[in-house]
Amino acid sequence: GILKFNVTSQLRQKEITKELWLAFSPIKSNYFNFMIQKATELGVTKFIPIIFDRTIVRKINKDRLKKVIIEAAEQSNRINVPSIEEPQSLKDFLKNDMNLIFTDLNSSNTKLDTDSLSENPTCVIIGPEGDFSEEERLEILKFDGVQPIKINENILRSETAVISALSIINYAINWYFVAKSKSVFF
Repeated sequence: GILKFNVTSQLRQKEITKELWLAFSPIKSNYFNFMIQKATELGVTKFIPIIFDRTIVRKINKDRLKKVIIEAAEQSNRINVPSIEEPQSLKDFLKNDMNLIFTDLNSSNTKLDTDSLSENPTCVIIGPEGDFSEEERLEILKFDGVQPIKINENILRSETAVISALSIINYAINWYFVAKSKSVFF
């Protein structure tokens, strides 16, 4: 048979999302699930796995991670489900047009400059468990539109660093846009 239906009302608007990407090193699976889950709840729109010099886990199970993302999106009442890319090199990743927030233990900067954020997506980059190599740090710092920021005095585990950085950035970006537009939309 043929099924006919009419749309009578729209219950929710599509979310106005600022693109928020997370570039990260794959980690061991139970922590990995937790990290992906929390990052989804915190509004990440795209996940970009990067194979750094010190990355230990070099393969990801994309299908399993997609399931984790979908469950977390449903649980946090999100309409848009974040995407996940194939693992890539730092070099390829740095070809993107983006505002890059670099969580760098060696940075003395502790304040996010929201005024310098362009309309491009904002991407947070978190290093592998053994931290970035010196070459990688220099590559990232050369990126046009990078903001190095120190988010904590302590060395954080990857999944903790993700939650911490995303919370700080979300807060800063959301309030910045509210102040700019004088209207609350999140």
